[in-house]
Amino acid sequence: MKKRKGLIITGTAAVAVIAVCVGMTFSYLVSAPGAVNNEITVGYDHIEIAEEFSAPIKQEPNEATSYKKKVTVKNNGDTPCFVRVYADFSSAEIRSRSSFSFDEEGQTYYSAERVMKSGNFVYEVTNSSNHWVYIPEDDSENSDIGGYYYYTEQLKAGEETPPLFTYVKTDNQGEEVQQYDVIVYAESVQTVTKNGSNENDYTAVWKEFLNNS
Repeated sequence: MKKRKGLIITGTAAVAVIAVCVGMTFSYLVSAPGAVNNEITVGYDHIEIAEEFSAPIKQEPNEATSYKKKVTVKNNGDTPCFVRVYADFSSAEIRSRSSFSFDEEGQTYYSAERVMKSGNFVYEVTNSSNHWVYIPEDDSENSDIGGYYYYTEQLKAGEETPPLFTYVKTDNQGEEVQQYDVIVYAESVQTVTKNGSNENDYTAVWKEFLNNS
């Protein structure tokens, strides 16, 4: 990463959104008796990251800088889905000096380091009431779907998740301010399993999709 002194250095997020379908939702309209006309409609996933981002005017050496980066996911499709988000920094060094807030005013921050212990963001967001859960890659029961933040509720058509986080803060060190990106990537999967049942267990749906894709 290039380093610049006293400049505006925090760019917008690098965002990738993938909408994936597991199974298909079919509805059958049948006339009877006599000739049978079958009309089949296919449900689809379409999500977007609805982000509010306000870049800091500038970042000063040896000072902490916070800025608004409110990340939510909206279901623009016509069928319920489960969503998950990958979020990280483009620099491990910056990650170690950064923290997230998920309250609307950005008053309380938690370390961005992915270590499951008290005080860190991944621990706090998992134990909050906003229905986001982080599954670590070394989770003994869910390692096959680890490394993502999961929204544990079905996200209905037209609905939007609570924010995963709302503000980012980075402690600048030394005489130079380092440029970096916050990377946000989202995926969705339909709540209907391959046998046609509507599933409320987000882990079961994601595992079925990933293990059969």
